[in-house]
Amino acid sequence: MVPSAVVNEAIVFCTVLAMRGLVRRTPKEKLPESFRYFTVLSNLFCALTALILLVAELFGAMPAWAVVLKYVGTAAVAVTLCTVFLYLLPATRSLEGLLGSIPETVMHLITPVLAILSFLGFEKGAMSAWAIPLAVLPVLLYGWLYLNRVVMAGAWRDFYGFNKGGKWKLSFSLMAAGAVLIAVLLWRL
Repeated sequence: MVPSAVVNEAIVFCTVLAMRGLVRRTPKEKLPESFRYFTVLSNLFCALTALILLVAELFGAMPAWAVVLKYVGTAAVAVTLCTVFLYLLPATRSLEGLLGSIPETVMHLITPVLAILSFLGFEKGAMSAWAIPLAVLPVLLYGWLYLNRVVMAGAWRDFYGFNKGGKWKLSFSLMAAGAVLIAVLLWRL
């Protein structure tokens, strides 16, 4: 229980540090745009799940529902990690843009790795397969939002490049399949 608490504290601390850096460097009028990114949303959600589990552990318990929430948060930041290194890095060829500052390094690498290690090492217990669709849900919900705002409404620029060449159907399918694969791997491991 203690190692889990230490890592969950680190996740919360690192996320607060990253968000502080993001807020400091972003002009006030542009700050709401930061919350368009799955990276930011998944990291905030993962930090919230880590905090919930941390509070539960302080009371001497690790309830199954809190572990499932942490699993969902871990899967979300694992999708962020994989998207950054398997899609964005090859597409942009810019490690500087992806890990060039504290917020990016924390949200693209440190928090996902901490979440995966803590979940697999200290929090994983017997979990029903019903949790897998829950772990895929954040990607599906965000995918729908991104599709709506970028393709249908044209209100956001295609900052992930998922609609490049009009291939949003392929991108959506690959992201959903990747999310399922990550959720199953975390569940199985």
